[in-house]
Amino acid sequence: MKIDQILIKSNSLFFKKSSKKKGFTLIELLVVIAIVSLMSSIVFASLNSARGKARDAKRMSDLRSISLALELYYDKYGTYRVVGSNWGGAGEGFVAWEDGFAYTTATTRILNQQGFLSAPRPDDPTQFPGYMLYICNNNQTYALSATKENPTPRDIAYIQTTCNGVSPNGTFNVYGKNYAVGN
Repeated sequence: MKIDQILIKSNSLFFKKSSKKKGFTLIELLVVIAIVSLMSSIVFASLNSARGKARDAKRMSDLRSISLALELYYDKYGTYRVVGSNWGGAGEGFVAWEDGFAYTTATTRILNQQGFLSAPRPDDPTQFPGYMLYICNNNQTYALSATKENPTPRDIAYIQTTCNGVSPNGTFNVYGKNYAVGN
């Protein structure tokens, strides 16, 4: 035998053609696509939930910061009503809203200008205007409110007991706020 014939024979031992075609059937491909789609929808749903919780955490943090700034303002001026801010300069309403008419200067802007708050206009990450402030009991109590995406029953029960929570112009029953901080 010649070398060429030996090489051809040895190659044919290693590279035998099979009679079956290799590949995936349509059913197999559809099953895999369905499984991948199901898994991706579960992942996206959990990501949306996580995003909502992150926005709620920002809301809670913002309200705590504004609350601390109001306490510092109270220590200096003896009132929670930030003079010249919010609705008609009365210091109540949407805390970061400025429209040049009824809301000429935001409460948060004045608190920032006086050094009590680090940002001039922190507000709700999805709804603007969002955060609200109401002052009660001869300027001695207040409630800051927001709308959480995932409120707890405790959050909802608490806001109904706060300053202006359920009055005729209440933050809970009129504006749909479901989370509050106050004193």
